[in-house]
Amino acid sequence: MIYGDTVSLYRAIGYEELVSLMKTRHFKLRPGGMESKHFGRSFNDTLDFANMAFNIHVVAIVKAVVIKSVLEMIGDFTDADLSVFKSGTVEIHKEHLSEFNNAIIDVKHMV
Repeated sequence: MIYGDTVSLYRAIGYEELVSLMKTRHFKLRPGGMESKHFGRSFNDTLDFANMAFNIHVVAIVKAVVIKSVLEMIGDFTDADLSVFKSGTVEIHKEHLSEFNNAIIDVKHMV
C-alpha cells in the first residue's frame, strides 16, 4: 500500500499508555486528563523531556509514523516549550485524535 510522505513523531509516555498503545496502536485520551496529545518532532528533544526530574511517570518513548498530508491538515503546530523541544512539537486535539490514529502507519517502542 502506498501512503505518500510520512512523518515521525515522538511521545514520552507512562506505563498505562504504553500498554494501551501497544495493544491497540491508537492513542487515547485519559478520563480527566488533557484533551489533546503532544508529540515531539525529534527523538532527542523528547528524550531530554522524558529525562526531566518531574517526569517520574515516563517509562518509554514511542515513535508514531504518520501520513504527512493528514498531519498537515489536523495537527496544531504551535510550538510548546522551545527550551526543550528545539525541533518543535505537534498537538493533536481531541476532535482530531481518531483521524490521527487512522493515519498512523507504524508505532514503535523506542526506549
